[in-house]
Amino acid sequence: MNTSPQHSYRTGRGLDLLALASIILIACSLRPAASSLGPVLSEVNAAFALAEWQTGLLTALPGLIFAICGFIAVPFLKRLGLFRSLLFSCALIVVGVGTRAFVDGWLLFAGLTILALAGMSLGNVILPVFVKSRFPDRTSLAATAFTVSLGLGSMFPAFLTAPIAAQSDNWRVGLGVWALVPTCALVTWIVLKLARSIPSLDRSAEEAHGARPPRRHIYVSPKARYMAMFFGLQSVNAYVQFGWVPQIYRDAGIDPVLAGVMLTIVTFGGIPGGFLAPQIIMRGILPRFFLVTFAVSAVLGYLGLLLVPTTMPALWAIFLAYGGFAFPAALALITGRTTDVSITARTSAFVQSSGYVLAAIGPLAVGGLLGLSGGWSVPLWFMVAVSVLMGVTGYLAGSPGTVDEELASPEDRNAPAGRLGGTADR
Repeated sequence: MNTSPQHSYRTGRGLDLLALASIILIACSLRPAASSLGPVLSEVNAAFALAEWQTGLLTALPGLIFAICGFIAVPFLKRLGLFRSLLFSCALIVVGVGTRAFVDGWLLFAGLTILALAGMSLGNVILPVFVKSRFPDRTSLAATAFTVSLGLGSMFPAFLTAPIAAQSDNWRVGLGVWALVPTCALVTWIVLKLARSIPSLDRSAEEAHGARPPRRHIYVSPKARYMAMFFGLQSVNAYVQFGWVPQIYRDAGIDPVLAGVMLTIVTFGGIPGGFLAPQIIMRGILPRFFLVTFAVSAVLGYLGLLLVPTTMPALWAIFLAYGGFAFPAALALITGRTTDVSITARTSAFVQSSGYVLAAIGPLAVGGLLGLSGGWSVPLWFMVAVSVLMGVTGYLAGSPGTVDEELASPEDRNAPAGRLGGTADR
């Protein structure tokens, strides 16, 4: 068992496995509050006698809260530190998810949902910082665990909430059971702290070597701006698909059950994508080529739905699923295209907060276009254009170099080699 000289945290095989388990459990906690609601939304509507605007607000909350709270995550991290920040994130999720299942008023239900989403939003931004700082030499492994677990945290609640609610004959059980995951994450995180295996971020790696990290605002970096646009455009794709793909298939004349199967195919893409996309980015395996192929695949999927939706419908779903590899790739870019952990934190906050603004707007735009045009042609052409732009920004975001280098002052650029940590495009 060793102690890192740079960050003063204990390491070792057992502690590394515990840290990896913490990443997996926290990442699995960052989606269920959102993905478990849809399967029992009808029951929630009936229980609280919701108006249409109230239902619409509940479904729009994830993107809105992720965007708003993402901006405060870095100041929150600086003030509380890594351990207390993620502790607070997990605690908010536990309280929000666990308590909302037992309340009787809609306002309290919505407020507790916001509480859980706020915790998820903080975790979205801060967990990549832990990934980067705790596994500096094995970031690819930790990033893969992070992205795969995010996919699992989205998929399992979406699939299992309704069966659990049906088995117990109570929708509240179907929602409340997902508080178990962040509870386990909370316990594991505390144990990891007691084992003194969580990095202290009082000093970054650069400061430990006598260099001062860049202080210019993150949007000065072109790479960070392209990453934010890429993240936002892929988020538009994801949220539109989750909300509208089954209806697109049903409006084309496909059986509702089969339409649900098509959405299952689309969402399942997050699992292999979570394994493969971080490896592509972190190991530099033709990253720009693959980022463009994700966009091309999404374009083909939308064109199939537009032109021949009932001909080989599973093929269009598979194309959209491969296009969904863009999400874990976008997350991997945050750690793969930054060096200093303070820059990772700032980039994560900027990319995700900006991106989720688009994620909140995209489904509303598609709904508006559908209402104005009276059919799916205009909305699907809109999504083709979104996917093309996703390919362009992905190509630019995946270029060699790091955000750190673009933020560096002229003095830092002239510093001896090794002072800034090197490039991410290996």
